[in-house]
Amino acid sequence: MSKRSQTPARSSRTQQRPASPQALDNLLDELDLKPPGTTSYELVSQWAAKHVWRVDANGEPWAYIRYLLGSAEHFPDRWRRMKFGEIYHTIRVGPRVLGLTPESEALASRAAVVEAALAPLTQVALEARADEAISLLTRLHTSAELLEALSVDITDDDRERFSPLASLFKEVEERWFEAVRVRWERTGLDAINETLWVVSQLMEQLRTKQIHSEAIEIVVPAHNDPNHGNFMQNGQGAMRMIDFETLGLNNPVADLGIFLTWYVDKDRHLELLQNYPLADPQAILERMTIWVPLRYLTIAAHWAARLTRARTE
Repeated sequence: MSKRSQTPARSSRTQQRPASPQALDNLLDELDLKPPGTTSYELVSQWAAKHVWRVDANGEPWAYIRYLLGSAEHFPDRWRRMKFGEIYHTIRVGPRVLGLTPESEALASRAAVVEAALAPLTQVALEARADEAISLLTRLHTSAELLEALSVDITDDDRERFSPLASLFKEVEERWFEAVRVRWERTGLDAINETLWVVSQLMEQLRTKQIHSEAIEIVVPAHNDPNHGNFMQNGQGAMRMIDFETLGLNNPVADLGIFLTWYVDKDRHLELLQNYPLADPQAILERMTIWVPLRYLTIAAHWAARLTRARTE
């Protein structure tokens, strides 16, 4: 039976506070992990439901600890993606998993994974290795093991991604014509009507393009956040990805379209898609002209909503 993903209850204050170095040491002991030297920790990411720490051993990056602000039972969808770490590594997409726990005693019952450290890639380096990035995304999209794992206990949110453009159109409308409109009107930003007129005109043009372009009627295991900060390299220099927080079944353009638009010159798009095995390159390029503007509109809505919290005009 399908089910709707639900936002879990708020984590306890203890779980919301970043872990102490002693608690992180205790986690490594709990997982029977022996760092190759004296450890030190740096909190590198702190989000609403997850913290990420870098673990250095003798001053060199050794691992990353990613933990949720609750147990696996408290965050079932996030845990589901976290526990796929062994698959990501097996298919040569993600880092090696050193340890995993659904409910760590050392971290006040929080779910956690310890991954081998990867080296960051600059945006310039990523752009120069675009062909390797497309190959990496191809391995992710064609993984039968990951597809099977994601196909178990499919939620209503997953099913919405089977018609991704419909979901994106709906998301843009909800964000702009409901959330942003209410916030701007409440704050007295009277440019909202003109802004919404521009958004509606863009939406109309994109719907027209959708009708006249070829649909790509497949879903694949997609990363869904192919920004350059999520591309890394291992000790042998091979490209890998991290942060599979938004992993899910989706149209391949969710990864390919955004990556190509952000990091590759347009005149190389067709060349890089020639060896992609799951869809016609021209069809991907056509859908990108709809998909990418819709993604930009959702991003713009996010920042438009934040304008209402500006301190000055």
